[in-house]
Amino acid sequence: MNFQSKARLKTAGLIAGALLLLGCGIGSAGPEIVRIDGIDVTPPRFTLLTAQAAELEITVRTSRGDAAGAEQLVWTTTGGVISSNAIIGNVRKITYQAPGTPGTYLLIVTTATGAPADTASFTVTNTIVPVSGVAVSPSNVTFVVGDTSRLRATLTDSTGAVLVGRPITWTSSDNGIVTVLATGQIRGMAAGSATITASNESHNATATITVNPN
Repeated sequence: MNFQSKARLKTAGLIAGALLLLGCGIGSAGPEIVRIDGIDVTPPRFTLLTAQAAELEITVRTSRGDAAGAEQLVWTTTGGVISSNAIIGNVRKITYQAPGTPGTYLLIVTTATGAPADTASFTVTNTIVPVSGVAVSPSNVTFVVGDTSRLRATLTDSTGAVLVGRPITWTSSDNGIVTVLATGQIRGMAAGSATITASNESHNATATITVNPN
């Protein structure tokens, strides 16, 4: 076999090898594109005094079925400002400060493409709106002696909109089993069960706390 024949065979082999490698790549999976399928802003409605601040949480639902993607969110307001925001876990926590002029304002949260989107509505007033209801979350806690947890009380007006900045009185039915601080922080003191009550004026709500031995 002469030199030219050997060269042609070598070249043919290299081409075949390259085609084989290329063929192996055909149909291989590319980078996964995670799509945001939904956005949830909670709470969705507030009644605030002028210049009052309220905290909200924003979560997303993705095409993977998880809650990642909070860093992709953008937002606008029709009045008022966002005074702080941070991502904790996969939840974006923001603080909205109401404007000094009464009215109804929106916080609009979406993605860079404009979809999907969700909103929170703020009724801003100069008049103190009466409390109509109280809710405590979680409503049931089970832990062991020495453990601590945190309860949260949500106040609402007659329309169901959230009220903020109102005093909450926390009490325990048995301080020997569960103690509670003014912040809603609870601690298991001994095995048993107790009821924690959150009150504002004539309205209240409770949580059942079960403390197990160590």
